[in-house]
Amino acid sequence: MVKPTRFLFFGLLMVALSGSGCQQQSYPSDKLEDSLREICRKEYGIQDVKVQIAGDTIGVYLPLQKLFASDFKETAITGKVRNLETLFEPSPEALEKVEDVLFSISRVLLSTDKEFKFYMLEATDVEKTGMQLALTGFVDDIKRVRVWDISRNEYRKRVIHELRHNRAVLWHRPVNRFFKDLGALGLDEVRKKYFGEKISDTVLEELLFAPLAEGEPVKTHAWKWDIRDIRSAQVHRREVLVYTKVLAEAPGVTPHELEYLFLVSLSEEHARIVRIIPFQFRNAEGKLERISFPPELQIHQNLDEWEREFSVEEVHLGDFLAQQLTRRVEAMVESDERIQNTFRERKVSFEYHDGAKPYFSMSLNTALRDFNNYSRTSLVFHEDMLYLLNLASKEFVDVVRSYQFGDYTYLTLRLSQEPDEWVLGRDDLELFRQGKMDLQGILSLPRLH
Repeated sequence: MVKPTRFLFFGLLMVALSGSGCQQQSYPSDKLEDSLREICRKEYGIQDVKVQIAGDTIGVYLPLQKLFASDFKETAITGKVRNLETLFEPSPEALEKVEDVLFSISRVLLSTDKEFKFYMLEATDVEKTGMQLALTGFVDDIKRVRVWDISRNEYRKRVIHELRHNRAVLWHRPVNRFFKDLGALGLDEVRKKYFGEKISDTVLEELLFAPLAEGEPVKTHAWKWDIRDIRSAQVHRREVLVYTKVLAEAPGVTPHELEYLFLVSLSEEHARIVRIIPFQFRNAEGKLERISFPPELQIHQNLDEWEREFSVEEVHLGDFLAQQLTRRVEAMVESDERIQNTFRERKVSFEYHDGAKPYFSMSLNTALRDFNNYSRTSLVFHEDMLYLLNLASKEFVDVVRSYQFGDYTYLTLRLSQEPDEWVLGRDDLELFRQGKMDLQGILSLPRLH
């Protein structure tokens, strides 16, 4: 995974130093989402921030017109790429906005009456690539770095950063633009821009404005369209269905909440609207009535499974630690000269397993360069493998203890080349952390099953 190092150094450091010294509860939890959006809008001019709360996790979505300094398409054509880090370097404008939002998040989290445990920020290029920088952090780590309980470098290691592709952003883009233009342009301009001569103004007006009529002619230019929900599902390699719920408002008229289904084509360079299917119509009595779809098109029954541009799930500490450990050990492995020289393949990953007896697992998909000195009993006792395992296990016990996380009973170890699983008990791992027992000794205990 490419790590945008400049972004992390400045952006995450800004969070570490942010927040006033005052700990007053300035932002009540029942108004937290509005407060955060208001700070971003008033103090930084960032208009389109979205905020969601799931349990003790707060998530913020930051749409950007341009995320990276490089133009992906131009770079691919010219081949002018020095290295991948420069390709994924955020633009100065994007970096400034990300820092401003991170500052706002920490400011609110440190001055609210609700105890949040995690924050998330998704900075997404909504204009061209759909690429997304996703950051997840533990709120207590912000507090600890501010009082020097952990170092700035350690703080940066604790924030999980990922580079993702948000394809729903690209699928939804023509629909988002359509409703934005519908409130700003004339109906004829909208028709020409999106449909050309394929449909008439009359047909488009019937699809969109007829449901708004209440006995009086509708002035199409007077309505504003606010998207309240948008999500999508791919039905073909080159076709996507986009469900949209919008609130149509006009001065002096009752607002209407309407639903539409858009068929979007992916066959061209940019997604394009092919068809609009309304969910409602005015019947002969002038009443708004829902269209009766056949059973195979009852999409409202499975909308929860459709993709959204932004959704927040509650983060749990065990999963967060496993993800953090995977990235920490990955960085250690890539920078360790001995491991580089002795392993042809080297992938270490952690997972957290909840349940009656929760535990962590460490999986190794590795291949040693030396095929002649394997232990007869198990590859786990090869000196180079033990070296790697010692590094990974030391990182595990130190990180888990630093977070005072005790909700696990053991750590399992599995090598991709072997069928059996090793079990390292929590008490034995504590002895290992204290230097009272070495890892080879723990692995020699009768714990194989």
